[in-house]
Formats: sequence, structure tokens, C-alpha cells
Amino acid sequence: MSSSAKYLTNNEKSIVVYVPDDKPDSVVAEFTIDKARQIDVVDKIGKRFRVRVSNYSQSTISFPKSAAKKVQQSKDQFTPKQGQYLAFIYYYTKLNGYPPAEADLQRYFKTTPPAVHGMVVQLEKKGFLEKKPSEPRSIRLLLSRKELPDLE
Repeated sequence: MSSSAKYLTNNEKSIVVYVPDDKPDSVVAEFTIDKARQIDVVDKIGKRFRVRVSNYSQSTISFPKSAAKKVQQSKDQFTPKQGQYLAFIYYYTKLNGYPPAEADLQRYFKTTPPAVHGMVVQLEKKGFLEKKPSEPRSIRLLLSRKELPDLE
């Protein structure tokens, strides 16, 4: 569902996919679409999900007037320490042409492998980066430079 939402939005950071507490048999994907007619959005969603949705009559599409609180809460906040990790990943990738390994983060921040791994997992859960399991140097930052603090 997340990949389909990425296809439909021009802001990947706005995507949140979750199972509502009050409807455990439902999956909700929330994301922003800038300046689009609702009928065009419905057409795109229908074309994109037709292959995967077996019972289309049970699907619901809604257009809330304001941005989802879950999106704002989960995506826009990182601690100063998390910001430093994100800035390091950005600059390391820019200078070297490939992302850092967790060992590179460990050396720079002078910390332990479990601490670095825990930070990477946290940043991935918050939606600031993505990483392919069991693939070295696969960290991909999901933020632009202007969203990051300066590296200290």
C-alpha cells in the first residue's frame, strides 16, 4: 500500500499507513495530494489499487479538510541527536557517493554498535530514512537538506 501511495503523492513524507484501533480489519493510507481534482484522484486510486483489491465495494475514499494529525506527529519531529545522525548520513552520502555503513556512524559518533543500530531503527520507524534488511550501505534518507540541521 505504501508503494501505491508513493505513486499518488508528490510528498512521500506525508504517507502514513496504519490499522485503526477501532477497525482492526481495515488498513488506512493517509497522504497529501497537492492541487488535484477529487475525481482525478479517485481515478488514479482506482487504477492503482484495482489489481490488489479483491472486494472493491468495501473500499472507502475520503478527503479530509485538514492534514492528518498522525502524519504531522510522526514525520516532523526529531531530537537534536537524531538530527545529527540524519545530517551525517546526508553529508557522508553527498561526499562519498554512497551511504554510510553503521560502522561509519559508530566511528563518527564514538558510540557502540547497538546504540547506532538502535538509532537507525528509530529513524526508520519515524519515516526519516529507509534501509534494506541484510544489505550493507542501503540507508536512504527521506528528507531534503533544508529539513536537516547543520552537522556539528
